[in-house]
Amino acid sequence: MDAPAPQPVPLSATMPLPAPPIPAAPVEAAAYGAPVRGSSAHPGYAATPGWPAAPAPQNVLAWVSLGLGLGGVMFGLLTSVPAIVLGHIARRQLRERREQGDAAALTGLISGYVISALWILGIAAYVLFLVALFGAVAVSSGVGSAV
Repeated sequence: MDAPAPQPVPLSATMPLPAPPIPAAPVEAAAYGAPVRGSSAHPGYAATPGWPAAPAPQNVLAWVSLGLGLGGVMFGLLTSVPAIVLGHIARRQLRERREQGDAAALTGLISGYVISALWILGIAAYVLFLVALFGAVAVSSGVGSAV
């Protein structure tokens, strides 16, 4: 009454084994001056033929500078001045460490300077408006006139 247990079938009998991987041959020359894989002519390619290198790490201060510079629209000098300081620090680190994020640091610097200048001009215009307003009120009321 008991059926015999099925016997396992070896894998080699049912399917073929995969072929061993073929190593990639290095590319010796590329057309029209394109960078050659495996050479140091292009920083995005590693010395191992056919395998790209890991990208350079991002500089965190560059991205913080960008965020603070754009936040200056809302928060004024409170964030645009630190954006300028961090942008300069990030640009120096980018040159020394060869990291990525130069565009973010430069954008943070430019937006920090522009927004700071706009806020300072706005505050100066407001103060001049108040001086002119109080001067006009004083002249119309006769305050300070010797009659």
